[in-house]
Amino acid sequence: MAKGRGPSMIDVKSLIEAGINPKTGLPIKMGNKRCTTKEDFKKVIRDNDLAIAANKFVWYNMPLDLSSQEIEKYLYYRGQLAFFYCKKLEKFMLLPFTLAEGLDIFGRFAYITPIPFSSGIKEYEKIEKMQAQILAELKLKVYYTPVMPENLTEEDLYNSAVIIYDRTKQWSQTLIPTQILNDSVIDLEAEAFPFLRTAMLNATGTKGIRVADDDQYASVLEGARNMIDSALHAEPYVPMSGTMEWQLLTEGSGSSKALEFLQTAQALDNFRLGCHGVPNGGLWDKSSYVNAAQTELNMGGADVSLKLQDGLTTRQTAATVINSIWGLGAWCEPNETIVNMDLDGDGVAYERNEGENSGGTDDGSGNETNVRD
Repeated sequence: MAKGRGPSMIDVKSLIEAGINPKTGLPIKMGNKRCTTKEDFKKVIRDNDLAIAANKFVWYNMPLDLSSQEIEKYLYYRGQLAFFYCKKLEKFMLLPFTLAEGLDIFGRFAYITPIPFSSGIKEYEKIEKMQAQILAELKLKVYYTPVMPENLTEEDLYNSAVIIYDRTKQWSQTLIPTQILNDSVIDLEAEAFPFLRTAMLNATGTKGIRVADDDQYASVLEGARNMIDSALHAEPYVPMSGTMEWQLLTEGSGSSKALEFLQTAQALDNFRLGCHGVPNGGLWDKSSYVNAAQTELNMGGADVSLKLQDGLTTRQTAATVINSIWGLGAWCEPNETIVNMDLDGDGVAYERNEGENSGGTDDGSGNETNVRD
C-alpha cells in the first residue's frame, strides 16, 4: 500500500509476469532469496511425490475415461474410490462415495452412494448437475469378495460397487489419503534445503557493514547480491567502493553443517520413498564407504517390499471382485521399473503405453476373458 493512499488491490499475477517481485517492488532477478524459500522446495517435492504415487502401479483393462496414472492420482488424493456401472449414463465410473445405508457384520459399508469429484465446487456442480442428480439416486451394494457365477444376478450388474482402497484400512472404513500423510514429511524435507543453502552461504564468512545513510544501505545490498552471484559463478573477488566498517557475523564454519543438512534431506527423502514402498537408500546410512551389496540390501528391505505388496494386494483383490461381477479382465501390476522385472514379457523392464487400460483381454494371468453383455 503506497504512502498517503487508501487500501488498494494489487494484481500480483501481472507483476510476476512482468518480472517484478510484488513484495519488494524490485525485479525478481534481484531477489536471490526467492529460490531458497521453503514453499518453493515443497512444490518440487510434492510434484515428485505425486509422480511416484501415480506410476508405481499400472492398471490394465479398466473401461474408464481415465488413464492408469489418473486412477492412481485420485487414489493418492482420496484414499479410496468406488467402481461401478451407471445404467442411466451407460458407462463404468470410478468416483468417491459416501455411506448410504448400514454396515455389515465386520463394520464395513454395506451400501454407498457415489459423488462427483467436483462435489462442493459450485462452478463445476452447475456443469455436471444432471450427472450429480443421477448419482445421488444410486444406492449401490458393496461387494468385498468375488461373486460366484451361480449367485450373480442382473441386479448386481447395475446396482453394485467395488471399493478400491489405496492400502489396507485401519479401524476406520475410510483411509486418510497418502497425500495428507506424506505432507508432514514433505514439509520437513522442504525445510532442509533452505537451511542447506544458508549453511553453505555462512561458510563463506558473511560480514555486517555499518552504513551512514540509505544510499550506502542500497549499495551494500547490491554488493551482497553480487557476492552471492560471484560465489555461484566461482568468482573469488567482488569489487566494492567506499570506506565502511566491516563486522564478522558468522565464523565461516558452515561447511560441516551443510553436510549435516544434506544428510538430513537425504534421510527424509528416503523415508518418504519408503512410505510409498519403492526402493530407496534407507533412512540412515553410515558416512563411510557403502558398497553395492549394502546399497542393494537397503533398497530391498522387507518393510519397503511389504508396503508395496500391501498396496498391490488391495488393488488386485478389488480387480478380482470387479471381474467376478462384470467380467472385464481388469488387473493391476507393479511398475516394471520399480521391481526391475519384465512382467509382461515384452522384452523390456519398463512400462510401455501400448494397451494400457484400453479394454483388452489380458487379466494379468495370461487368460483371456470376455466383457459381459
